[in-house]
Parts: sequence; C-alpha cells; structure tokens
Amino acid sequence: MKRIIKNYNNVEAHHLDMISEAYPEGFSDDDLQSMNLADGRIMRCLEIRKEDIIYLFRIDRAMLEVLEESMDQGFDMDNIDEEALEED
Repeated sequence: MKRIIKNYNNVEAHHLDMISEAYPEGFSDDDLQSMNLADGRIMRCLEIRKEDIIYLFRIDRAMLEVLEESMDQGFDMDNIDEEALEED
C-alpha cells in the first residue's frame, strides 16, 4: 500500500475534505500517531486510509492554522497539545 505524507505546504482542498469526512467532529491527540524521523525528531500525523493509499497528514502548528481556516465551526481541535508539535 502506498503512503503519502502531506503537510501544510502541499495540502489541497480535497485532502481537507478527506480529513473533514474522516473526523467530522474534529480530532484530538488520541487520533494522532507519532513517527520517529531519521534525525531523531518526532512527527505527529493524522492517518486516513483509502483503498490503495494511506495518507499521513503531518500535524504541526502551521497545519493547525490551515485546518482552522478551512473547516467549519463544528470542527474541534481544542484537545491538541500544541507544545508537543514539531515546528519546521
């Protein structure tokens, strides 16, 4: 199965729709996966599986801003520990 990592620089409207569809009420820290990077940092990702692709949306402060701007009022991300997010 193919894995695609997306971040705030390359996320498109249909990706935001996938997140909204998979998490209609929003997401929290419990929904995020942690992945170790080669340089020792930890990347926090939101995983969405489709038929032949696993999307890993890198959740950092910049991605949270994109999500806040594009999602409707009912989409909740208040339970995200922003201090634990990696900045690039």
